[in-house]
Amino acid sequence: IRDIRRLLADRGKLYGDNVETLPRIYFDRHLYRPLPVQGPRGTLFDFEWSPPGLNESERNFVADMKRYWRRRCARLPDDAAEAFLLRNLSRGKGVGFFEDNGFYPDFILWIRRETAQRIVFLEPHGLMHAPAWANDRKARLYEKLPELARELSRRGLPRGITGVELDSFIISATPFDELRLRYGNGQWTLGDFAARHVLFRPAAPDAFRYMEHIFESDTGKSP
Repeated sequence: IRDIRRLLADRGKLYGDNVETLPRIYFDRHLYRPLPVQGPRGTLFDFEWSPPGLNESERNFVADMKRYWRRRCARLPDDAAEAFLLRNLSRGKGVGFFEDNGFYPDFILWIRRETAQRIVFLEPHGLMHAPAWANDRKARLYEKLPELARELSRRGLPRGITGVELDSFIISATPFDELRLRYGNGQWTLGDFAARHVLFRPAAPDAFRYMEHIFESDTGKSP
């Protein structure tokens, strides 16, 4: 408690990444910050957060987005788009889908341009034990979202906004070489998965290419 109080008194240290005192990741595009990270079980920081602290796949995702956004802004300093990330809450408080068993995607990304907005629901998790893609409603959420976007437009959009695009992606914590063996007799390519809104974290130098699928609406290209 003493260490945490000292940290809270030092904003310079608080607004930074750390894995020891109060494990966290700082991303200035997130609507609250810093984001807590789950501490190792049985240690001082193994306690409950609301929403829960980030697990490994969620932390990797936020770290990737943080690096990608910095590179993107450096490359496109005059880009009119703004982006805000939000850690979704759970049942009863967060944004969810499928009333019978409830799906609350881990993150909501809001990309705001001058006259249009893009809202993306994101779920980083392992897929080795998930249902086959044809029966996986979480993975196929993106198929239902265009109609919801049209419904939002019919209800009326904020002044000056001409359109809202809704989308969703699963970011697989299961490596591609392991997961592909379960799909299409092992023949699915990265492009096949991307077309179905399932993305992977590739190694350098292509570490940020999957982020381009998330920020842009064109998913026809291989990540």
